[in-house]
Amino acid sequence: MKLKSLIGEFRPRQKGLGKVMGPLEAAVMEIMWKKEEATVRDVFETLSRERRIAYTTVMTIMSRLADKNLLTKDKRGIAYVYRPAVSREHFTKSLVGEVLDGLFEDYADAAFSHFLKHVEEDEEKITQLEKLIRQRRNKGE
Repeated sequence: MKLKSLIGEFRPRQKGLGKVMGPLEAAVMEIMWKKEEATVRDVFETLSRERRIAYTTVMTIMSRLADKNLLTKDKRGIAYVYRPAVSREHFTKSLVGEVLDGLFEDYADAAFSHFLKHVEEDEEKITQLEKLIRQRRNKGE
């Protein structure tokens, strides 16, 4: 599944999903990845244990996440049941790809240089990178 752009605003100093989502969107996605299926009521009850929040706010956030293709919703009786449209792993790969594509498009030399600076200090990362390069080259043969 193709995700819409994951980045409205990129906040590199934030932690985790906060880099690309608001705190409430991030909290809802975390809940949804754990539960795998939930109604607005389920998510509201989970969130309301940690913070004061209106049911309608949770409903709006979940609807927006569905509009962004991060959640799917199916009508079951009078309620909608939501599911993550993508796994956490797929989301992460798509996000990293979008960020790196943007950097390499305009700043390839600086991006490579910075990347290599971080890799060269860690033998395990160098080994992983060498393995990925070998795999990539073998695909071309």
